[in-house]
Amino acid sequence: MCYLLASLLGRDGREVLTAELGAQAAERLARGDIDLVVLDLILPDMDGRTLLGQMRARPETAVTPVVVVTARSGEDIRQDCYALGADAFTEKPFDAEAFAEEVDAVLGRSTERRRASLRDHLSGLLNRAGLHDVWDGADVPPALGLVQLDGFMSFVERCGWSAGEQVVRDLAGAVSAAAGDVAKAAHMGGGEFVLVAAATASAALADIAEDVLAAVRTLPLTDPAGDPVRLTATVAVLRPSPQTSLEEALEAARRRIFQTRERGWDRVVADDPEPGTVVARVLVAEDDEISATILLHRLQKEGLEVVRFDDGQQAYEAALRDVPDLVILDVKMPGMDGFEVLERLRGTAAYAGVPIIMLTSMGREADVVRGFELGADDYILKPFSPVELAARVRRLLARGRSASAV
Repeated sequence: MCYLLASLLGRDGREVLTAELGAQAAERLARGDIDLVVLDLILPDMDGRTLLGQMRARPETAVTPVVVVTARSGEDIRQDCYALGADAFTEKPFDAEAFAEEVDAVLGRSTERRRASLRDHLSGLLNRAGLHDVWDGADVPPALGLVQLDGFMSFVERCGWSAGEQVVRDLAGAVSAAAGDVAKAAHMGGGEFVLVAAATASAALADIAEDVLAAVRTLPLTDPAGDPVRLTATVAVLRPSPQTSLEEALEAARRRIFQTRERGWDRVVADDPEPGTVVARVLVAEDDEISATILLHRLQKEGLEVVRFDDGQQAYEAALRDVPDLVILDVKMPGMDGFEVLERLRGTAAYAGVPIIMLTSMGREADVVRGFELGADDYILKPFSPVELAARVRRLLARGRSASAV
């Protein structure tokens, strides 16, 4: 595939560089002189979404155009990539000439994009790079408000992505109007918006968040049948401590929203959830002690109840006795491997709606495809980022199984 793409795209004097591993690509991208990235999601050492997220978090690659190519289909995968900052998404197999034309178009837009590199093209608000610019330019970390539309992906699956985009555009106007001169507004992708204000204006930011919430409730929406649809949002407002990075603040806000939703949606929360609140139960089947320790520490920090087994057969039997809210499976385990556990659970009616994540060092495309064909909702390669894994767990717990899941 690398040779094909290099031959296809290396015309008109272009220099094409290739990297088979995500780590190799990340090292090369750190120089900041790449004009466009063609990114496969299935890499031997990581999920391509991980690399995409890393790119968008770094100033030198925050606005570098990224075209995703992948054998993984599904609207949820596509929207994951767009939410992380992809510029285009192409499923394999693809028409070579059409793909080359798409890359030409993305490159052609990149000049204009650089001029407007701090703005989100859909909403007109700041994008992640623009938000970093505001955050990094502040003497102390600003107050931050994170707005997440409740059930946004379910709305998109029901009404279509064009309806979802219209919601983003309409809400962007309301967010911008509510922010006024007090706060800066950004669109992070999908149904997620951010407000930042001076650290001393956290109380005013909470009032702005209430105005945004009211605007969400009154959006005039209908489904394809013409029936009215009502959206709500959950908003977290926090004042980060000194030296807090933007990504750390966003992670804290997302965690607060996740924990808050167990007590109810459609609200603004400016206080931490009650200590010791357990929001969901996760079954982990992992025989590697190091990976298991990292997993349990991170998930318990999220307020989750975690039960762990180091044997596939034991995990399967326990899963039948007491159905958890989410399952994380290693592939290589004694007793029964993760693929077999996955297949058997998906054959059980009780697991039709339970999200299942495969966590493994087996990164061959055939293994990844097999996992999704057997019904996995996500496939994460070791070594993994605990923060990223926790974010994916929260997303799946909040959404449940996608209607388009394999």
